[in-house]
Amino acid sequence: MPVKTLAVVVVSASALIAALLVAALPVVAADTASVDHLLEPDTIHPATADQFRAVLEHHRGKVVVVNYWATWCIPCLQELPELDLLQERYGDRGVVVLAVSMDDPEKLEDRVRPFFAKRAPGLVSYLATAGDNSVDFVTAFDPEWLGALPTTMFFDRSGELTNVHLGRMLYAEFEEAVLELLEAGGGS
Repeated sequence: MPVKTLAVVVVSASALIAALLVAALPVVAADTASVDHLLEPDTIHPATADQFRAVLEHHRGKVVVVNYWATWCIPCLQELPELDLLQERYGDRGVVVLAVSMDDPEKLEDRVRPFFAKRAPGLVSYLATAGDNSVDFVTAFDPEWLGALPTTMFFDRSGELTNVHLGRMLYAEFEEAVLELLEAGGGS
């Protein structure tokens, strides 16, 4: 291929890529705007896996602990106050604890919100819903999830899933996992 033809192809491809990037900017901005309401810590928000992925992206640069729980899961209920304490103690060091309820969306108002407000008032929680069944919601982040509750996922500061723990964890185990990620990522 002559150099002149190659140059025309490269310039055309570059222009096409630039046009695609410009066209994608409003979509990215719309996605960001659509999750703004999900960043409010005052209530439990229904969210899809895609919306929750945007929430995780928003917290990039922090250590993120995601706990999947349900009101009918006794070990989950035992963990919630401990996760609340973890957020209280390490939030100022760059730790964000997010809870995701796996309860039936129809139970949000009469059961999930009042229950969560009593057990873990300092946490932000979501309800796996809005088009995703709860299994699909979790497997969007861990395709090998076995369905156990509680399940806790740990994301490092770069947003990478580093650890998945199935079943009940004690406060000391949460703290150890978080401190390891803080130290690895330059946390204070």
